[in-house]
Amino acid sequence: MGDSLALGRGDLQPDLGNTCDRVPHFLFDLSGAERINYAEIWQCVGMVVGVYGIGYLIAAGDPRTHWPIVLVGLLGKVFGPIGFLVALSRGTFPPLFGLTILTNDLLWWIPFAMILRDAAKHHRKTQQSQGTSRQRYFKQTTINASPDVVFRFHESPDALLHLIPPWESMKLVESAGSLRPGSQVVLRGRLGVIPIQWIAIHTEYDPPHLFADRQESGPFAYWYYRHRFLDDGQGGTLLTDEVEYALPLGVIGRWLGGWLVRRKLEAMFAFRHEKTRSLIESGVWTSSLSASKR
Repeated sequence: MGDSLALGRGDLQPDLGNTCDRVPHFLFDLSGAERINYAEIWQCVGMVVGVYGIGYLIAAGDPRTHWPIVLVGLLGKVFGPIGFLVALSRGTFPPLFGLTILTNDLLWWIPFAMILRDAAKHHRKTQQSQGTSRQRYFKQTTINASPDVVFRFHESPDALLHLIPPWESMKLVESAGSLRPGSQVVLRGRLGVIPIQWIAIHTEYDPPHLFADRQESGPFAYWYYRHRFLDDGQGGTLLTDEVEYALPLGVIGRWLGGWLVRRKLEAMFAFRHEKTRSLIESGVWTSSLSASKR
């Protein structure tokens, strides 16, 4: 709450940046830079600072609901220093001009990040308890092998290694070697430049018909994955994957990343199903299984 109140007062109370709005030549004289005598520039800056202050007061009342205002503010406080560094490298601003960066930008990175982190945790718990904003993905493939064989393939120790697409920078770092409820799988990798860790807990186990897992922690706000193995009545198996998931950041997450996640799911499950079908139908996996039993 203290962070939120500070957030609301941040652009309405005196600091070096706001002092410069009221005494526009102060920073120029302090840093030895040439004065800019355009009152309209400072009027514009003052207007922006005032509008931000009103937004922060609104966010301070309920930061978990109004977190987008905090996110916009944090982006401004990240892009500001970047712009200053560019100007500094070009010799446009003297180093002392960066004093405003300390109080107007860098000082607020930690409280802003703490507020956003708390809002994300709260939003994730709300989604998990209410089941809101969840989406579903479904993929089914016929495999010319019995459900027992296809299930045993997924239960084999190396199955997950075969099913990770080569273009995904994910590595298996921990596995209980079991699909039974309570067993855990840990994957680590990168989403672009962002390191991620995905922990999945197995929750359902009914061989050779079904097993399921849920995300304990990872990139999604919610993830529940059921693997079904249905007899097709002709000696084969309908391999069926059902995923229920929710993206982080709610509506904004779905708007910004929903289409990309859908494309990645389609590519990933197309690879998994084709890999499963080829390994089983070609006899590669069943041959290696028979060899290991000798």
